[in-house]
Amino acid sequence: MSEPTTIYEILSQGLSIPVTYGVFTTEQELPFICILGDGQDTFKAEDTFYATKDRYTIEYYFKKKNPTQEASIESLLLQHGWLYEKSEDAYIEDEGMFVVYYYI
Repeated sequence: MSEPTTIYEILSQGLSIPVTYGVFTTEQELPFICILGDGQDTFKAEDTFYATKDRYTIEYYFKKKNPTQEASIESLLLQHGWLYEKSEDAYIEDEGMFVVYYYI
């Protein structure tokens, strides 16, 4: 098996919970992760792109707080060079679940 290169491959191969890009087509049991593209950072000058970096939002949905699972997500991101900012736990009352956002 080759080394994972995309954020989807890193998380889906490194975690034991469902991971998707965008939305799942079937209902999933908690916990699970959805990854969404969040634009691109660019460095440009003199009509040339010198560097680009894609941005993503990782949405970690859960019913019961699991610090070990969150540490696994964070460790995988750091191991593969993805720096992140983490949100607070947000409760989604209509769904009866929590979400934490990782912005990378």
